[in-house]
Amino acid sequence: MNATTFDTLTVARGFKAAGVEEKQAEVIAEVMREVSVANRGDLATKADFVALEAQISVAGERLKAEFKAEMASAVNRMTFTMLAAMGVLFAALKLF
Repeated sequence: MNATTFDTLTVARGFKAAGVEEKQAEVIAEVMREVSVANRGDLATKADFVALEAQISVAGERLKAEFKAEMASAVNRMTFTMLAAMGVLFAALKLF
């Protein structure tokens, strides 16, 4: 992640220009910088997104494979059930 700096001087000057007292403007700017630095560790990087994309892709491929296997199993069960039903029907027809 690129290290970015928080320009407290510019922020403090902006507050001062808006009518905030100099000491208050400096304290506010410093607190904003501290919060910015503290929260930086929680930000996702491009590498984080690339890794997440790879994980999602792998999970998607796994789900596709599981779905295909389930569908093949369902088709096999349906085929067996249809053949069994046809056998019962032919056996019943022979009785009559």
